[in-house]
Amino acid sequence: MASDTLKRIGESVCDSDYLGFNPTSNATKPPHIANGLFRACTGETCATEDVHEWIICEGKKGATSSEDIIRKYSELLARQNLEKVSNIRDFRFLLYEIFDQDNTAYPNYDFSVTTISSHWMIKKRVSPEARIGDFIFDILSKEINGNRSPAIKLINDALANDNDDLTKLVKPIIAFPSEKEKRNKSEVEYPEDSEIIWDSCKDTIRRGFDRLTVNLELIEESKNSLLTLRRLVNYAIFSSLLYMIHANAAKFDGDKVPIVIDAGAGLDSIKKASEQSFTSGKKAVEDYFINAIYCVIKNEIASDTDKDCRKWISEMTLSTEEKETEVKKAVNSYYSSFVTEGDKPMRALAKALQIALYTFEYKNNSPSDFCRVLGVRAGLVGPKGNRANVKRYLSNSFTLETVTLSVLDKEDLEEGIELKDLGEKLIRDYSMVIGSDAETEYMLLEQANIAQSTPGDLRGDLSLNAQRLANTYISLGLGKKYADGVTLIGWRL
Repeated sequence: MASDTLKRIGESVCDSDYLGFNPTSNATKPPHIANGLFRACTGETCATEDVHEWIICEGKKGATSSEDIIRKYSELLARQNLEKVSNIRDFRFLLYEIFDQDNTAYPNYDFSVTTISSHWMIKKRVSPEARIGDFIFDILSKEINGNRSPAIKLINDALANDNDDLTKLVKPIIAFPSEKEKRNKSEVEYPEDSEIIWDSCKDTIRRGFDRLTVNLELIEESKNSLLTLRRLVNYAIFSSLLYMIHANAAKFDGDKVPIVIDAGAGLDSIKKASEQSFTSGKKAVEDYFINAIYCVIKNEIASDTDKDCRKWISEMTLSTEEKETEVKKAVNSYYSSFVTEGDKPMRALAKALQIALYTFEYKNNSPSDFCRVLGVRAGLVGPKGNRANVKRYLSNSFTLETVTLSVLDKEDLEEGIELKDLGEKLIRDYSMVIGSDAETEYMLLEQANIAQSTPGDLRGDLSLNAQRLANTYISLGLGKKYADGVTLIGWRL
């Protein structure tokens, strides 16, 4: 545990007793989360230095030349040392394009993770994983009705398939000179149920994984190992975002923040409502940190008095003299302001420490900003790019499909349900608004203080938004519109 008091408080909030992962790096990408989750599910890692050497193609800093590749790996090549350098160079560029789609393969092997197509590509822990894979694995490991999530087996089965086109490209490199030298297989370490801190949001995520697994088998997507892995990682990233914005409601009885999906119909009221709901989600993360910090410091401060709180501030240990001056001055100032506004001392101190954490420890990427990182990576938040400063829930079709498959029961998919019923399930599980029941959803947005500040005819536009989403479902093969105007959501209707 860090000796720096401010850093220690931040680490405490992110440990397994509270949030459970580290939402502080904008470097976190799908391959990092996949690497952590797959390693936990399989208990396996593989030394992929050789593949990394091939993937970092010429032109990259520190790359091995193709001439040296030929000399080093001549036994793998059909023509051995007589292989053309141009052929090797082209092949390496192909590998780079395939296995570095998320720009996570760096010249330094220790920091690199590539696209993972099978167990051969899982490596040891890297810091940008942010422990999200472990967080998801704990949720999958909890025994509900005596069973762990079937998603664990589905992940293992998909990773065990190394006959897909991607793995076949690199397996000869990995298995050279002997696969026994590369693979490190151990028993999967399942946490005890008593060790897993549970709440309503984690329960929602777990049941979503279970339904998604069943439905992937029903629609036969589970037969495609690459698609299965992509789908489950996609839901893992969505789940991590969901937990961040709903954890305050689940653990501290805060308000459950709506997620307003903009179907891309160009409706200003929907756009503004979605932007506000995303902003509210980030605010919910700040509220969570305040509540979690309060829980930490109340065990360290003798009583909820101004004297004891100021004493705690004065005794804070900071890592540098500069921080010693700046942090204590800032915390004292914030604390005094909140006390003046009427907060009790410990609550005021928790608020002050949250601001100090965001200001001094999370300068480059705060936990609230991490919502943008996860949302964009999940394909749920847009527009993409740093120029789009104001983000909203602008789901791509793949993520929309994933989320839908996670809320529908097998019977729903087989028999079909009306769009309105799907909307009810999305609200029930994720507080997600799509517009399928305009009156109910408008009231929900009113309660969240979103509807009142949204210009235009939000009620009417909610229905238009749902119609646009219905067309998307139809194009995905998950919907069918009948002559009476009713849209059913299901599989092969």
